[in-house]
Amino acid sequence: MALLSVAAAGCGHGAASGSPASATGTTGAPLTSSATATPGAPAGAAGDTAGGAPTEPTGSGAPGSTAPPAATPKAPPPRAATARCTVTGLRMTLGRGDPGAGNIYYPIDFTNTTSRACTLDGFPGVSLLRGDGTVIGRPAVRRGAGAATVRLAPGQTVEADLHTLNEGVKSGGCWRAPTLIMVYPPGSTDSMTLATSNPVVCGGTFDVGPVH
Repeated sequence: MALLSVAAAGCGHGAASGSPASATGTTGAPLTSSATATPGAPAGAAGDTAGGAPTEPTGSGAPGSTAPPAATPKAPPPRAATARCTVTGLRMTLGRGDPGAGNIYYPIDFTNTTSRACTLDGFPGVSLLRGDGTVIGRPAVRRGAGAATVRLAPGQTVEADLHTLNEGVKSGGCWRAPTLIMVYPPGSTDSMTLATSNPVVCGGTFDVGPVH
């Protein structure tokens, strides 16, 4: 009987001494969680995951950072104005007469001989000359409205049309045939001359249109 009591007492002591081991450490102090914040760490640094790694902050960039401003495209520099054509950069020719219904038209052609574009606008000044340089009759009268500015690329040609009448269409007879034609390109104070026997002006009609 006494033997059974000792055995029972030994079994009860073993069960009691094993229980507390799951709740206390070796010193008997309570176990601490690994999530405890380190002293001096910034707020939110203790938000660890179950594996011990810190969680990443939400958002698209570093705290407090802003996206750089978009670059503003630069406006293109203003285009330089094209210079007016001058007599030193032009070649002048007089085309053949084109008769029709009593009228005759002669094209005066201007060709840009330079390597840069230039412009002409308005009416040329035209006079017919004798061999000694004196003027026959009077200078050509402007006919029609002024045209828009014409831009001549290098090698490009524009024209202005001289106009007179066939002989006998209108009274007044005809002027003598010229030896030279003298032309001031539109906007120029310098003239160009060309040896020619045309046009022969009849009926007192001698006019010129704008370059086109």
